[in-house]
Amino acid sequence: MRNYMSALKRVEEAGVKAWLVGDTARMIAMGLQPESLTLAAESCDLKALAANLGNGTIDVLGGFPVLRATVLGMPVEVFPLQGGSIEEDLARRDFSMNAVAFRSDGGVVDPFGGRHDIRNRVIRLTGDNIDLVRRDPLRIVRMLRFAAELSMDIFWKTETDVRDFIEANPERVRGTAPERWGREILLGMRSCPCTFVRLCDGYRLFPLFLPEFEELKDRVEPRTGLTLFDHAMTMLQVVQNRLRIHKIKENDAFALAGLFCRVGTKTLDAGDPQPVVRLASGYLKRWNIPSETIDRVSAIITNYRSLHEPRTEEELCGDVLRYGLEAVKMTLEFASCSALAERFPSIDIVKGNRWRLEQVIRRFDSVARRMDGASRFLTGEEVMDLLKLSPGRKVGEVLSGLDMAVGIGHVSSRSEAEAWVLRRGSAL
Repeated sequence: MRNYMSALKRVEEAGVKAWLVGDTARMIAMGLQPESLTLAAESCDLKALAANLGNGTIDVLGGFPVLRATVLGMPVEVFPLQGGSIEEDLARRDFSMNAVAFRSDGGVVDPFGGRHDIRNRVIRLTGDNIDLVRRDPLRIVRMLRFAAELSMDIFWKTETDVRDFIEANPERVRGTAPERWGREILLGMRSCPCTFVRLCDGYRLFPLFLPEFEELKDRVEPRTGLTLFDHAMTMLQVVQNRLRIHKIKENDAFALAGLFCRVGTKTLDAGDPQPVVRLASGYLKRWNIPSETIDRVSAIITNYRSLHEPRTEEELCGDVLRYGLEAVKMTLEFASCSALAERFPSIDIVKGNRWRLEQVIRRFDSVARRMDGASRFLTGEEVMDLLKLSPGRKVGEVLSGLDMAVGIGHVSSRSEAEAWVLRRGSAL
């Protein structure tokens, strides 16, 4: 538990007075062990500090210099104090729970009652100062992200002041740089997408940063009598439940697909998914979301409804070879969430597709077990030897066909793979 104090003392031994602050101090106050440390230090030469620590690089973050180093095995970021004292530094921080500092002797600097608010599970503007939001309206989304992520309430005065600010200054909020929106939205969607979206809706933020989501409130699905917004929120609740129960790789893409899968649609049977994909991709690019995540979101939205129909093992194997196993598994999970949320009878069809996909996966796993981790029974060189081919497109075609034959169960051993290649070679 005290690793962070030892690291703080080591930094001070390197020649600078410092405090544990920010997310680090909040986690300590909540009784959690931080995995990385954020320090505020009195004015010093960061290059000299890095030299004394024996490692570290100087960068700029948020317009301020920062030293990134490893101290006693822990990642550490050291920022200069903002203001002439630690108290002035804390007064500039967004919320009271983040305006706490720990000294190396174990003492605490808490001028705004941050630990009290943490114990009472409330998020409160530091010093009840709405000017903090006026200086940076993005703190509104950050507040809602913390509320969702930490399951905390928003202090009544903070809520009132923030709502009044949004109503009086919509253009100030809308004018926030899209890439800054993107970072907080991504963090908010990561673990509690439905809770986060409900909070954003409660503060009427969607007309300011995603108006197409707000427009879903005006579109009623005739079969259910519910708005598409209601359906979107049900979908996000199912996605949130799934994220909590299952370990889903690339959960950022999974959650963002939940946010965008209804945007721009007029009915539950949306037909062509490409307009939704283009809309989602446009926003995600402006929000500076990583391109790999954007591609995965696009693939999920494009393909998940096809899994509400029965798919053959050959079709599922083709998807695995085209998109990759993790992408297909994630899309199938999303299709399952959609069927549950919309109460489609296709949930049994999705279960059938899942079973057939598991058979495909089992066959590929069997290859890896038999071939000491190799993904194929035969290499490209072995195919060329068998068929007396030179390197080129035909070799790739044979290997792709062999992958399909393995996935659908037509080939299950090296000898069968050789026989299959020879038969295919005669066709070539």
